[in-house]
Amino acid sequence: MRGRWFTVMGALVLSLVLLAVPQLLDKGLLFDGAQSYTFYAQSESSQARIVQAEASEAFAVKWGIASLTGESARYEKAEDAFAQVKKYRAKLLFSRTVGDVTDYYYYSPCLRGGVELEGNCVNLHVAVHGASASIGSPLIFGSY
Repeated sequence: MRGRWFTVMGALVLSLVLLAVPQLLDKGLLFDGAQSYTFYAQSESSQARIVQAEASEAFAVKWGIASLTGESARYEKAEDAFAQVKKYRAKLLFSRTVGDVTDYYYYSPCLRGGVELEGNCVNLHVAVHGASASIGSPLIFGSY
């Protein structure tokens, strides 16, 4: 009887671990070496709850967000943001310039999900303003 209880409990613990591992692996930062990070929760639209974090606290802040739907990062040099585009092997879909900001919209096979924009599935967005840039997945919301 005792052996059966240990077997059932062991199976239960193993099941819980197998359910938790994908969630834990998904909590690393998407973008390396940024100046600051912004996380989006509860919606993949501009209605998302926005949580900002400095680079030193970004990993811990991301871990604390239960319904994460997106992430963005700010770089002082635009080329650092474009290095992240290369890391994710993203394909440029289209771009547009409004005022002094140029937005680049990409699809990366390395990133999950995306949103439909102009008939394309977009899951990576870069906004360049002067020499600096922000990069986000699936999109950047708020100011950049």
